[in-house]
Amino acid sequence: FSIAVHAAVLVWLNLTPVPVAPPKKVTELVMIEVERPPPPPAPEAKPEPPKPIPPEVRKLFKPKLDPRLLVQPPPNDRPPEEAPTEPPPVVVGLTLRSTTTAGSFDAPVGNTLAAKPPDKAVDPATVKPSPVPLYELDSQPTVIGEVRIPYPEDARSRGIEGTVVLSVLVDEGGRVRTVKVLSGPGGGLDQAAAKAVERIRFRPALRKGQPVAAQITYRYTFLLD
Repeated sequence: FSIAVHAAVLVWLNLTPVPVAPPKKVTELVMIEVERPPPPPAPEAKPEPPKPIPPEVRKLFKPKLDPRLLVQPPPNDRPPEEAPTEPPPVVVGLTLRSTTTAGSFDAPVGNTLAAKPPDKAVDPATVKPSPVPLYELDSQPTVIGEVRIPYPEDARSRGIEGTVVLSVLVDEGGRVRTVKVLSGPGGGLDQAAAKAVERIRFRPALRKGQPVAAQITYRYTFLLD
């Protein structure tokens, strides 16, 4: 039995391969010498630009003048005389007093042909008088008598009533020259009051005892019965 065991061991040993050690890896070191790059070349010095050449200054030659050759004006050189201007012709009119066989009359002196007579005489009644300020008046215009203005039927039927305020210019004769409505209730009352005041006579205003024109404010009130 032992012989058999030994024989089996021998057979196993023969059949089992013997491990072979791997070959050792040989590392080869190679020394490489590294050369340093050469230093950069030094920058070339730039040549300086040429300096500008200053322009050449030339001296001007000033000739000397001979005073004997200079032309001088004559000592008594007068400016040219202006031609005398003739005055405009004067149109002679009538003298201060002209006498004829029929009698004498006065006329203005001078150029009577230049003036043009007025085309038409102005009527003094149409000239608007200048009113005197109220503070200069001794008394203002006053109405002569009682004033009763007819009530317009349209305003009466519509029940319109109120006060009409008018601006009235009264001349030195007590006559109404202009009438202007300042305010009123309307409805025909304003126009009725203005037309009625145009026919009213006033006592004129007085300044230092003299009648003058004056602008006054006149009020008339319409009331329904």
